[in-house]
Amino acid sequence: MLALLISFSVSILFVLGLLPVFAAGARKVGLVDHPDKTRKLHQNAIPLVGGITVACGALVGFGAVWLTGKIEFRDNDLHELLGMLLGSLVILIVGILDDRFALRGRQKLIGQILAVTVLLLFGYGFYEIAFATVTIKFGIFWFLFVYAWGLVAINSVNLIDGADGFASTVGIIIFLALGLMGGLTNDYVDGVICFAFAGALLGFLRYNFPPAKVFLGDAGSMLIGFVLAAITIRCQFKQASAYAVFAPVALLGIPLIDTGAAILRRRLTGRSIYTTDRGHLHHAMAKKGLSPRTSLLWVGFLTVTTATGGLLSMLTRQSEFAVLSIGIVMVVLVVGRIFGVAEFELVSRKAMGVFGSFLKKPGQKKFRQSTVQLQGDRNWETAWEQLCVFADENGLREITLDVNAPWIHESFHATRRLKKNKGEGSEEWESEIPLISDQRIFGRISFSSAVVNKLSHQEIFNNVVTVGSQIEIMVAAISASAPIQEGSSLKIQPETNEDSGLPGEPPVSTIEKDSSPS
Repeated sequence: MLALLISFSVSILFVLGLLPVFAAGARKVGLVDHPDKTRKLHQNAIPLVGGITVACGALVGFGAVWLTGKIEFRDNDLHELLGMLLGSLVILIVGILDDRFALRGRQKLIGQILAVTVLLLFGYGFYEIAFATVTIKFGIFWFLFVYAWGLVAINSVNLIDGADGFASTVGIIIFLALGLMGGLTNDYVDGVICFAFAGALLGFLRYNFPPAKVFLGDAGSMLIGFVLAAITIRCQFKQASAYAVFAPVALLGIPLIDTGAAILRRRLTGRSIYTTDRGHLHHAMAKKGLSPRTSLLWVGFLTVTTATGGLLSMLTRQSEFAVLSIGIVMVVLVVGRIFGVAEFELVSRKAMGVFGSFLKKPGQKKFRQSTVQLQGDRNWETAWEQLCVFADENGLREITLDVNAPWIHESFHATRRLKKNKGEGSEEWESEIPLISDQRIFGRISFSSAVVNKLSHQEIFNNVVTVGSQIEIMVAAISASAPIQEGSSLKIQPETNEDSGLPGEPPVSTIEKDSSPS
């Protein structure tokens, strides 16, 4: 245990002493995070050297133990540790480039795949899993599970790093739990690595605690996820038993829950998984009125819960503790309406729509409709109802309104699709228009119509553009802090353009702001 304490202490002292120097250097070379008009709400440029500092601190902490001779290496330890070091270097470089030049999502993904490939080349892998008396062999596909776990771990920690101290706190707790596992099982090499990272992150948290003076950056968050993936493969997955799978999943429970919710939210609303929004766990806590420090305490408590479940699973060799801990956290978040409520509604309504199509009864509605308020307080339902009226007037078969404006904390998704009658023609066309305000895309209106319609496709498209322009005006007013009360109704009211001079011109829609309580 002395080796663990040495690595922990040395890492803390190194980071505390040198982080101010690293931060000053970052400002000189432009490695800083500037506020933007969409989701970065801090006031000043913040240095992005957390990843570099934590990596150096952990390396120094591990090196200190190595030099004191307090650590014994087993077969293949040095070979595998070299792979972890080289892979960490790759992910660190990718993160630094992203922090400095803002890489595209695909470019980052290629770098992440390259880092995980390094692990594979140095022997990281697992080949089978045992459930009770049943053993499942992965065969030639074993490497796919390594890629999957590595990429999931990297991106889960990366996504949760959206509020001061979140990723650092989660990383400290998980590394300490993994380090304790290593110490209790006499696997001191991995234990020392974990305690070195935990110490480095704790020293960094001194400057990352709300309000943060320094950020981890993608270099730091991706490095945490990568090292956690590598350590769990070394320590857990080689044991080929159910608890060895569920234990690391429980350790990463909070990042995985946040990532899973984000993927569900974006896929079920037709958005790209790379879309930014304000639906993450830290955003949900802030929306509940929790201060940044209170939110940090909450996420720490939830991570301790899942980490305890993972630790108990390893000590007792029972996977039930890991599964139970994740279940408890999810129930607390959803039932307490803290996080995951909108995602739960999306999944439920999607399932009801699928099953409802098989259970259609006479007299039921002639359309399927789903609306979900993902974030925000303003009443989009009124605007949606009027938009549905507009769809009927224009003979639209399907219409979707998707609003995602993180800078005003508003996100809404609704869709309606008419059911076809027997013998009804299936030929139809579809299109969509973007919703833009102040040079920012904040949503879209998607729609489709049968080719045979009382209006031509040009008329329908022009009418939808008119409606979209009014929504853009309304969002611009909200962004400019116009006097619109929270919960205000947003109405779309069709009116005939009598001054156009064009005979038979279809109705044009406008949007009015109604400040009455919803």
